[in-house]
Amino acid sequence: MGHCTTHAQESLKKCGRFLIERGLVWGHSGNISIKIEPDAFLISAGGTDLGQLHDEDLILCQIEKDSWQGVREPSMETGLHRGIYRACADATSVIHSQPFYSTLVTCSSIDIHTDCLPEAMAYLGEVARVPYHHAGSRELAKATSEMASSSRSLLLENHGVVCWGTSLDEAQLMTEALEFLCRLMVVSHTASIDLNYLGHNTMRDFIQHLQNIKRSR
Repeated sequence: MGHCTTHAQESLKKCGRFLIERGLVWGHSGNISIKIEPDAFLISAGGTDLGQLHDEDLILCQIEKDSWQGVREPSMETGLHRGIYRACADATSVIHSQPFYSTLVTCSSIDIHTDCLPEAMAYLGEVARVPYHHAGSRELAKATSEMASSSRSLLLENHGVVCWGTSLDEAQLMTEALEFLCRLMVVSHTASIDLNYLGHNTMRDFIQHLQNIKRSR
């Protein structure tokens, strides 16, 4: 086993503990993966506690072929992860979670807008909804991968959340940011508080502002 694979395993174990500690997954919910080669990724096995992952719980899968290697079977959502890696060349990590408020939003008709907070605009961009399909189905994998091409933050209706990033840390940050935003939306909706949205023009201007700051450093 190469150093790259060993490092990826430790990163996934750390990510699993992070998700459990922050309450972003529960029980045996959720699945996580990381790309380790141009055509391979590691994913958590089905029915695992993400907070207590072991090496044997991390299954090696191919991206261009529906094949895997390991002593356990990979997550039932492996096709969803594989579809995102196929559709998004810069995706290196995928987190599928079920945070409380985010999942509540997926089970409702509450609209999610990121143009109310700088952090939401910066970390999440546009949040997209994926229509309901059965968990683990090819239809869900296909619908998610198609939407992932235009959004890195996805609400799976009546199911949960998918965030993908260019690093595992980025995917974690997006998952946590989306949960905070959904909590804000649910509380404001419950309390009948109208939020002040900045609008798409301001959002685009803010993203350009961030890019200008990066270039000036």
